[in-house]
Amino acid sequence: MKIVSVGEITIDHYLRQRQRYVGGISLNFAVNAKRSGADTVSLISCVGDGAEGQTVLDTLQREGVDHAHVYVMPGDTAVYELEVTDSAEGIVPAGGYRANVLRQLVLDQRSAAFIMAHDILVTMYGQFMPEVLLDQLLLPAKRIKRVVDFGDCKNGRHDMFSAELFDQIELAFITGDEQAIAALRPFVERSRCQFVVTLGAAGSVALTPEKRFEQAAIGVDRPVDTNGCGDAFQAAFTVSYFQDGDLQTALRRGALRAAEVITHYGSFSQEGWAY
Repeated sequence: MKIVSVGEITIDHYLRQRQRYVGGISLNFAVNAKRSGADTVSLISCVGDGAEGQTVLDTLQREGVDHAHVYVMPGDTAVYELEVTDSAEGIVPAGGYRANVLRQLVLDQRSAAFIMAHDILVTMYGQFMPEVLLDQLLLPAKRIKRVVDFGDCKNGRHDMFSAELFDQIELAFITGDEQAIAALRPFVERSRCQFVVTLGAAGSVALTPEKRFEQAAIGVDRPVDTNGCGDAFQAAFTVSYFQDGDLQTALRRGALRAAEVITHYGSFSQEGWAY
């Protein structure tokens, strides 16, 4: 199984702890997919030309993630500022996300050809991701399967749902609620896409026309940080699902991975550094 993750790399600033960690949705997915047993995992993104960018590249090297297409750009690596509450929830304060060099990310012919050497393409909807880049990634092509993280769709945020979009992908992850599940139901009935909705502490569900598969969240004694749990869940689910197509097993493996991640800061175990 060869997976390529395209999109976001950030440096996560934990404000209370005065610590920084390597992160970002696409990088978190890549590292967790590799740790979940994918044979080959590659990442396409960009970092700044300072010390933090080099820390990212060193981390990817240690984790066995192919970073030949992580480009070093003049400027600063993207930043997330996070306030982790006593209940382990991560809050991004106003102005706490700065895309920085990510705004320069483009998909050239070399990167496009590199993507097609993989079995599975994983990317994200929204955040910094320009529509033109997403459109490029979803262009019709044979062989490669597409996975998209649609992010937070709770509280009626369903405006991006469309049959045209869902018909271009094989697997969609939505952070949602029962309202989001209801909004997805018409698409579930007629789309080829497999839909998975993560519900935080309420667990996760996979929706098919015939059945709703459910998985409870796996509790831990001391939750530390929920930031990155969704990325870890998605990575483990994706690897498992495309191995054998068993939805219940994939949900379980995703939940187990998230339960490990919630016990430390960041979406994978790593050494942070003070600032």
